[in-house]
Amino acid sequence: MIGLRHPLLLLVAVPLVIWAWRVVYRWGIPASRPSGRLARLSSHWLPPLVALALGLAAAGPEWRRPLRGVAPVVDFAVVLDGSSSMQILDRPDEDRWHAARRTLAQFVLRRPEDRFALVLFSAHPVTLSPLTSDHTRLLRMLARLDLDSRDDGTAIGSALMTAVRRLEDSPARSRVILLITDGVQNRGRVTPQEAAEEAHRNGIRIHTVALGTDGESLVPLEGGGFARLRVEVDHATLKEIAHLTGGESFSAEDPGGLARSLAAVDQLEKTLLPVDPPTEGQPLARWCLLAAALLTLPLALDLAFKRGRPRPAWVVGP
Repeated sequence: MIGLRHPLLLLVAVPLVIWAWRVVYRWGIPASRPSGRLARLSSHWLPPLVALALGLAAAGPEWRRPLRGVAPVVDFAVVLDGSSSMQILDRPDEDRWHAARRTLAQFVLRRPEDRFALVLFSAHPVTLSPLTSDHTRLLRMLARLDLDSRDDGTAIGSALMTAVRRLEDSPARSRVILLITDGVQNRGRVTPQEAAEEAHRNGIRIHTVALGTDGESLVPLEGGGFARLRVEVDHATLKEIAHLTGGESFSAEDPGGLARSLAAVDQLEKTLLPVDPPTEGQPLARWCLLAAALLTLPLALDLAFKRGRPRPAWVVGP
């Protein structure tokens, strides 16, 4: 089917067509003098058709066709905690941050037909990637991602609301937010419950994964050595927001538990529901411009032929 990339720009053609119709071309192809039928029709129709072709070109016409085999089964928005507590070592050789990125990469690889958005949050959420099916780019982004301790905190509600905005216009029938966090909300103006209610209104499920356990844990220091950091995980709130949206809540005390949790999400979101496939647009503006050039050609040739000749007496105007 044919669609317009910028349909409002088609309004530009309206005054152009009206002007071209009212100001009839009369130099060399007379409209009011006795002349051939072709000349009279040309003087009336060529200028409006040129204006219409230029207006269509500005609106960005394109031929849209469905893409087969790449329709998203599920659209995911991954909400990843980037607070300083993610540096905690749940086992000697890997902290929570590296375990989360590694396991997320495996999760993405297991779902080649799905699209993913990535939201990183600490005190404030940041959308690192909108919905994309370019998994190679997403995996490279995950591999390069690093923590920034200058903006520390845990704004779970704001991060979830950002994820809802990333998914609310998605055409997929199944839309899911995957929240991975190891703390309690202590920043942000939006509560996790408010964000969960907004997700529920938009038909979006939230699955939550709580990393680590309550109590003191070891955190590596920049100059070497370790410090003990006490972190609490808000299991009750995570279960509540998952329940409000029809999702599931998981607990992962170590990287192995995180892998099992994401494997469970992978099984929950195996859906065969039909989806509205995305479309691919083939631009048609160049054909509109070519049509305008061809329609202008007889007018240009006529003006070139009459160039330098005296204007006939019957032509009205200066």
